Amino acid sequence: MGVDPAASSFPVCPPRKSSSLEYSNRASVTNRRRSEYYYLAKEALSRVADCGTKKLDLCLVIIHFENWMEKYLTGKFVKLVKNDEYLFIRCVNRFMEDYKRLLWKKMKLLQYIDWDLKIDLTLDPKKFMRLEDELIFIGKAWAKLRAWLLKRYGRFEFLCVLEVQKSGRPHLHVLISGIPYIAHSDLSEIWRKYGGGYVWIKAINSNVNALWYVLKYVNKTILGKDKIYASILFAANKRMFSMSQNLLGMLNIRRDYNSQGWKFAGTVDELSLKVFCIEENILFHDFIKVKVTFLLMHEYPTIFDSWEYG
Repeated sequence: MGVDPAASSFPVCPPRKSSSLEYSNRASVTNRRRSEYYYLAKEALSRVADCGTKKLDLCLVIIHFENWMEKYLTGKFVKLVKNDEYLFIRCVNRFMEDYKRLLWKKMKLLQYIDWDLKIDLTLDPKKFMRLEDELIFIGKAWAKLRAWLLKRYGRFEFLCVLEVQKSGRPHLHVLISGIPYIAHSDLSEIWRKYGGGYVWIKAINSNVNALWYVLKYVNKTILGKDKIYASILFAANKRMFSMSQNLLGMLNIRRDYNSQGWKFAGTVDELSLKVFCIEENILFHDFIKVKVTFLLMHEYPTIFDSWEYG
């Protein structure tokens, strides 16, 4: 699976069946409790002025992100319950090393897609009072540009990566499949019409491994290696990448446990779960399914929250 991800960045709703940074991010935050550090980072980001200044003051945003990382790097598993079964799923946030491993598993087929074009889209920071405004706006402009591309060229597939420069300012890298040619003048004109900045467009003569393309940017944010990039994604609640609905369907990376009857029952720390698996001769893995008995609930109350049963 780490650029939701961007969440609040679309003024014009994209078509229902298309994937966007907004929709992919909204799905991830529905009914989810957020850390106090997220709200502190979000507030700090809202106060970062821009207007094209040479250096942005991102110190507070980075501090709140680092505090969050320090607290949430400890291993945890989500606990789901259905009748007499428990399902434990490893909690992996997009800034952890394990995130790259899970992405590789889920998105392996992405490396076999043939891409036609690579497009880079920037903004003019002098047009924006705050950095947060740029992060919101770039998603709006991309949604409009997708609609224009669809109307002019017909159906196409895309992979969009939100990157943050060392300055903290955002830009987009987009891979396009299904549109062999777009005139630079046309694309530049429409992007500027929507409020964007410079555009670079390049034909892809040899196939690009899109999975490695995504992982290249993921590597920058893992464990806060690029603190500015990771902190901005965290504070702005943005996903690093998004893709078209057909690609999502092909990869089948969305899993709805609620529709399968599972109910959220909190979390459990990794060490306690690992001890339980060793003692009960259960394979310790990212997904652990256990059929619970009264005896197990009695012996492992911290795992099954069974103190109330005596």
